[in-house]
Amino acid sequence: MIQLLLHILLLCCVAAGSPDVHQTSLLAHRWNTQGSNYPTVFLHGILGWGEATPLFGSVHYFGGACQNIVSDLREQGHTVVAPNLGPLSSNWERACEAFAQLVGAQTDYGIARSNRFRHNRYGLDYSGTALLPGFASNFFGDAAESGRIEKINLVGHSLGGSTARFLTHLLTFGSQEEMDACASAGVECSPLFSTNKTQPLVNGVFAVSGVHQGSVVDDFLHTNGGLLTLVKGLTSTIVGVNNINNEDVIWNLQLDHYGLIQREDEDFFQFMNRICESEWFLSDSTAVYDLSVAAHETPLLTFVQNSPTTTYFSAAGVTTRYILGVAVATLQTNLFLAPFANLIGSYSNDSLAVLGTYSKEDWRQNDGMVMLASSRGPKSGFRDFQMDIQADSEAMLVESAPTTAPVKGVYNYVGVLDGLDHADVVAVMDVVPGRVDSLYRNILNVLNALAP
Repeated sequence: MIQLLLHILLLCCVAAGSPDVHQTSLLAHRWNTQGSNYPTVFLHGILGWGEATPLFGSVHYFGGACQNIVSDLREQGHTVVAPNLGPLSSNWERACEAFAQLVGAQTDYGIARSNRFRHNRYGLDYSGTALLPGFASNFFGDAAESGRIEKINLVGHSLGGSTARFLTHLLTFGSQEEMDACASAGVECSPLFSTNKTQPLVNGVFAVSGVHQGSVVDDFLHTNGGLLTLVKGLTSTIVGVNNINNEDVIWNLQLDHYGLIQREDEDFFQFMNRICESEWFLSDSTAVYDLSVAAHETPLLTFVQNSPTTTYFSAAGVTTRYILGVAVATLQTNLFLAPFANLIGSYSNDSLAVLGTYSKEDWRQNDGMVMLASSRGPKSGFRDFQMDIQADSEAMLVESAPTTAPVKGVYNYVGVLDGLDHADVVAVMDVVPGRVDSLYRNILNVLNALAP
């Protein structure tokens, strides 16, 4: 009876043309919170790009050539930004780059980190161009002086999901290693690394097909020497399409701090060849390193903790069917992802002990790039928080949601995005807009229903 009354109330609100913020408050009411309305930061995955630099000048990472999901959400009244992160960079570097763009500062990768991997401490300078001036005031302005806190939410796809976890860790705990290095050098540290933060800065994190425990595709390519072939093949395709559109700028790899900058006398493909042959490409400070299952057992990644003051969510894309111990790509899977889906679906590797901690189905069901178990959450675990995150209406979303609020400090797994592969969930290859509109509208409704 209660659900029926709630459904009727929601339908009345929709019929009356109530704004999204009112409908969101009904979900907050279900969770007994007052709701919130913080800016949301969208973080792209490997080989991705931000809103300001669409690929080929017209292809948006979230939405493809026919739609800009970030802009659409903004038109619905949400404050949403999508910074440009290093498409091949490590999660640490991407977190530093995101922070610099959000607050309008020069990218600071840290003294200890730059010494370890032999690169410059500083990267691109975003001084005076903060994407979120309110959030920046936590560190450089009125909020910092008054004690008022301006929080944010994070939404990450693929590697962006683990980048969101890295960024949240640094915004919560900072880095004692970096603080010690700055003290030894007698220089000021980036506020990102400060270990004396007293207030939570990230309210919610939502990972869509996140790579929290790596992808066995990465481990397979490392073992079989296919990594260079794949990267160069993708580059050739991108360059070919780019030349058709006559666009000079493809995307900014943001590797200046390694001295890897495209020269005037080389085209982009030559530049990529030089990158792939560089010492950096095979180092432990890259996206491909962070994507391997094996790397998630190393100190470079295991130090990251969930914040006890942040509410985490995860959703897993699945585009395979599990039959007799093997996961097989469905016919709906994008053609370029189907071989990877089938690879994951039958993959075994005794040297990866973590594979034995879950059922074979959990590790073999996948979205063409990431295993179900990896998308649900990090090794520290997750809790089931099933809800219809793809619901067509707010009424259906609220009805599907648990009646108790999600738990902070752990990944609340909302369920499978059935039939959506790794590219589908961001609509980057869609030719007809709108397929995932409800998904992202619901994600923001969920984040805005959290207690402040």
